[in-house]
Amino acid sequence: MAVRSQLKTAFQVHQELSLEAAIHEVKNGQSQASAAKIYRISRTTLRNRLQNSTPSSVGAPTKFASHEEDRLAEFFLACSDQGVPLNRYHCLQIFSEVAIELGMQSTTFNDAFFNRFISRHPDVSLRITHASNRKKDREWTTELCEEYISRLRSLFDRGFLERPEQVWNLDETAFDTSEMYDRVVARKGVNQIPSQFDGNEKQCVTILPCGNAAGVQLKFMALYAGKVHVQSRLDDTFGLCYHAVNSSGYMDTVHFANYIRKEVFPAINELKVS
Repeated sequence: MAVRSQLKTAFQVHQELSLEAAIHEVKNGQSQASAAKIYRISRTTLRNRLQNSTPSSVGAPTKFASHEEDRLAEFFLACSDQGVPLNRYHCLQIFSEVAIELGMQSTTFNDAFFNRFISRHPDVSLRITHASNRKKDREWTTELCEEYISRLRSLFDRGFLERPEQVWNLDETAFDTSEMYDRVVARKGVNQIPSQFDGNEKQCVTILPCGNAAGVQLKFMALYAGKVHVQSRLDDTFGLCYHAVNSSGYMDTVHFANYIRKEVFPAINELKVS
C-alpha cells in the first residue's frame, strides 16, 4: 500500500483510495471484475496489488543510494545558504566526482538525471541568483547596523520622521554586469539567492533610486565605471536619470554628495515637526 503523504496530486490520492476500497470489497467476497468496475480502476492493477500489497516503485533505480542523494541535496543547500550557490554544471561535476569516489561504473550524468534529482527532493529547486561583491558585503557589520538603527530612533525622537514627506529613502544597489544572474540550486520558495563573487570592480554599475513615503520619486542615479560620460546611456531615460561616472562603478562620497545637493535637497519641503 502506497504511503499517501508521498502522493503528489489529488488525483493520485483518489486513485489510491479507490484501489484500497476495491481491495476491501474483494476481501469481503466481491469479484475482482465487479470491484474494478465499481471503483473505475484497472483489473490488472487490482490483481497485482492483491498479489503484492507493498509494490516497489516503478522505473529504474537511482544511480545513488537514497542516503547518498540526501547528503548531496543537503550539501547543495548548504552551499546556497553560505552565499556560494551551485548551478547545473557545478552539480553535474560533483555527481561525477562522487561517483568516482564510490567506485561506480557509470560516472557520467546528464541534464535528465539532474532534473530527476531536483524532482526527487521537494526542498530543492532552481532559483535566480542576485550577485553581490564579497568585499563590499564584509563592510556591512552588526555594529554598523545597530548604529544606523540608533540614528533613526534619534531622528524620530527629535521630530524628523513624523510625516510621510519627511521620510526619504535611498536604496543603493551595485550590479555586476558580467555575473549578475544565474540559475542555481537553492531552497524551494526562497525569492532572493545571494551569490558572492570576487570579480573586477570595473564591471560594476551602481543604481541609486530616491523617494519619500509620500510617493515622490526623484531621478535615480546611475553610476558607471569609466572615464567619460557616454551619451547613449541616457537615451530613452526621458530625463529621469542622474548620470555619473567614476573609475570603479561603486559609489563614492563625492558623487553621493553631489547627488544629494543637486537632487535631494531641492525636493525637501518638510523638516522638523515642532
